[in-house]
Amino acid sequence: MEPMANEHAALQDKGNTEAPAMRLRSRKVRKELNQETADALVRRLCHLLDAGDFFGRNAMLPPLEKIGKLFLATAEDQNQSEFNCAVSPKVRQQVPLLFQAMAGVMEERTGLMIQSTAEINGEGFGRGLLYSGRVILVLKSLRAGAPFPFTSAEKTIRYGVECIEEGQAFLDKYKVMTSEHGLLSLEG
Repeated sequence: MEPMANEHAALQDKGNTEAPAMRLRSRKVRKELNQETADALVRRLCHLLDAGDFFGRNAMLPPLEKIGKLFLATAEDQNQSEFNCAVSPKVRQQVPLLFQAMAGVMEERTGLMIQSTAEINGEGFGRGLLYSGRVILVLKSLRAGAPFPFTSAEKTIRYGVECIEEGQAFLDKYKVMTSEHGLLSLEG
């Protein structure tokens, strides 16, 4: 039998106890978002968008509508990014804004000064960093602009919250390790 036929037969076998396990492993389980962190990220992102809205034309919009209008990429922007591996201006705007918003949320949570750096070249290769002093908390590589451009607020918020949680987890682990061995034992 062909491999596809074997898989299909295994999934249809009701007496086989491995069939449900095979289906569960193939699905990617999404973790529940921390709503407090998501709200803080939306608020920070809206503040950054307001700073760029010089005449306040969009100041009265609700937060998610403001993000949709000023931050999210349209289908045209996405097509422009996919053509000849060129990065659209929308992607060049999204990358630093999102990393700045994530840094602001982490500053609120940790009380430390968190900085962000994001760079992306014309072909979409680059990186985004969140760091505090000499400690890099989050490092994301951008290849062909992926995961940017974001076209939905849900994906944007999920990506941001996951990065914030990753950075906070690393910072907590770093604090535990340096408390036992001293700060200089982990450097150099």
